[in-house]
Amino acid sequence: MAAMNQDDGADSRAVQLLCAVFEAVPMALLLVDPEGTIRHANHRAASLFDYERHDMAGLACTQLLPDASSEVRTGRASVPVSSPRRSAGNDLMARRRSGDEFPAELLVHALALEGRPHFVLAVNDLAEMRNAEREVAAERESMAHMSRVTLVGEISGSLAHELNQPLAAILSNAQAALRLLRRDPGEITDIREILEDIVENDRRAGEVISRLRSLLRREFRSFGPLVVDELVHDSIRIIRNDLINRGVEYRLDLGVPISRVQGDPVQLQQVLLNLVLNACDAMEGQPRRVLTLRTEAADAGWIRVEVCDTGPGIHAERLESIFLPFQSTKLDGMGMGLAICRTLLRAHGGRIHAANLAGGGAVFCVELPILE
Repeated sequence: MAAMNQDDGADSRAVQLLCAVFEAVPMALLLVDPEGTIRHANHRAASLFDYERHDMAGLACTQLLPDASSEVRTGRASVPVSSPRRSAGNDLMARRRSGDEFPAELLVHALALEGRPHFVLAVNDLAEMRNAEREVAAERESMAHMSRVTLVGEISGSLAHELNQPLAAILSNAQAALRLLRRDPGEITDIREILEDIVENDRRAGEVISRLRSLLRREFRSFGPLVVDELVHDSIRIIRNDLINRGVEYRLDLGVPISRVQGDPVQLQQVLLNLVLNACDAMEGQPRRVLTLRTEAADAGWIRVEVCDTGPGIHAERLESIFLPFQSTKLDGMGMGLAICRTLLRAHGGRIHAANLAGGGAVFCVELPILE
C-alpha cells in the first residue's frame, strides 16, 4: 500500500477510511496534496498507469497527468502542474510509466484532510471508448458506401445523359473548328469562341465525373461548413435528367440562401438523393407527379429540408417503422435506404421524420442544426 502519513485521532481514522473506500471503488483514484504530490493510489490506478502501488506515493501529479492544471483547481488551492496540452480530439491526455499517452476523463473532488486541502482524482481511460467509436464510424461508412454504390446504379442513366451532353458538344465544336481552319485559317475570333465552348463543356463533364467519384469513393471525411440551398441544388443537378425521364416535375422552394450546417457533403447529398428517388418511386403510375424540395428555418437553431411528393402517401401505422432496417414498401427493396439515411443524419446531429400531406402525398423532413 502507498505510504501515507498517519496522524493520531480523527485524522488517522479518516485517512484509513479513505484508503478503504479507494480500494472499494472500481475506478482509478489518486489522492493528491496541495503541492501536487500523490499521497495514495488504489489498485486500479496502479494498473492503469502501469506502476507498482507503493511506487506511486511521492510522484508528482504532472508525471501522470500533464494536462490537469485547469481541472485540478478549487478555491484558492490548486495543484501546480504544467500548461494544459490536449489531443486532436480535445481529450485530456494521461501518461503511463512507459511514456505512452492515452485519452482520459478526469473528475476532481476537493476535501480537507489533516487540516489541509487535498484532491481526489478519478481517472477513466477513454482509449477503449474511442476505439469503439471509430469501429462504429467505420461500420457506418461501410453501410453508407454500399448504399451509395446502389444509388449510383439507380441514377446511372441520368449520369450518362449528363456526360453525353458536354462530350457531344466538345466533339461538335472540335469538328467545327477543324472545318473553319481548313476553309479560312484567319478566322481567329470564331475559333476562339469555339475553343472557349470546348473548355466550358469539358469543365461540365469533369464536374459530373467528380460527383460520381465522390459518391463511389470509400473514405473517412472531415465535416465542414455547407450552405444547405447549394447542397439541394447540387443534388437536383445530379438527378435532373432522371426526373425528366420519369415524367416528374420538380419545384424548388429554397428559403435559407446563406444558412449553413456542419457536415459531410457526400453523405448529406446521399440522403437527399435517396429521398428524391423514393419520392419518384412512390409517384410511379400517378397521373400527377410533382416533386417539391423546400428549405426553411425550423425551430430555433435548426434548418429543415422537406422532400414532398404527390404519391399515395404512407400508411399511418408505418410512419415510424419505415426508418427501421429491412422495412420496405417496394417489392424489390432491401429496406436499408431510410435506415441508413437516419444513421447518417444522427451522425450529423440531425433527425428525420415522415408525414402525410393533407392534399395527398407524403413529406420527408430532414432537420439539421445550424452552424453558428
